[in-house]
Order: sequence, then structure tokens, then C-alpha cells
Amino acid sequence: MIGIVSQDEITYADPPHRFEAGTPPILEAIGLGAAIDWVAGQDRLAAAEHEHRLYQRVRDRLAGANWLKVIGDAPGKGAILSFTVEGAHAHDVAQILDRYGVAVRAGTHCAEPLMRRFGVTSSARASFALYNTEEEADAFVDALTKTQAFFA
Repeated sequence: MIGIVSQDEITYADPPHRFEAGTPPILEAIGLGAAIDWVAGQDRLAAAEHEHRLYQRVRDRLAGANWLKVIGDAPGKGAILSFTVEGAHAHDVAQILDRYGVAVRAGTHCAEPLMRRFGVTSSARASFALYNTEEEADAFVDALTKTQAFFA
């Protein structure tokens, strides 16, 4: 990246080397290759069905929870639950869930116009994936229920 450095002068290498500081991400590239190989070996339809079952399991268990506002409920949507908890900020919800061993994303999710459309400043988001289990989906619901009780 650098040609010469002195007290009074600096010169840079020619492109593209001047833009490539540090060690190339070799391990990350190997890991990405392994992940691509693993995903390519999965049955995509079965994976989507599994994810949807987990999402529906969570939705069924949370049905009637008047303290929960689900954001986005379009037919055929992916297995992602965006939500707010009445009386609590999304970052606080995420922090409490983390204490129960449940990871969610919180914030605006790079979708500020959508947040405005739904009338919220932030939300929490649980994403269900091929590698998640029914036990993990249940753990999410249990932790979210305890989190809501904390703020009640």
C-alpha cells in the first residue's frame, strides 16, 4: 500500500495495491467457500418449509399477545418476524433477550422509510433459518414473554 514513508514525505504504491491494506481475508474466503458448498447441498424447498414452520410456530404461540406489534404480515413473506414490544425500545428488548441466550437484531434495519410507514422508530427482528430448531423457536417465545413481563 505504501511506497516510502519519512518524516516529510509519503508515497503510495500503484493501484490496486494502494487500496489493499493488511492481510487479504484468506480464511474468510475459505470459510465462504465451505458455506456455499454446504448451502448448495441443501434442498431449498425443504429449507424454506422448515423455516416457515418455525415462523408459524412462533406466530401461533404469540397469537393474542396484545403487547406485541408485528410489523409486516404480507402473504408469502419469509420467515422473519419484525416486531415491537409495547412500552419498550427495540434495543432494550434485544439486550434482555440476549441475557436469555436469544439473539435478535434491533434498530431501523436500514429501512427508515419503511419504519416511518409503520409509525415506529425502531423494531426488533428474529430471523428463522435452516439450522434453527423448534426448541430454539420455543426458547425465543419464552424469552420474549419474560422480556415483556420485565417492561410491564
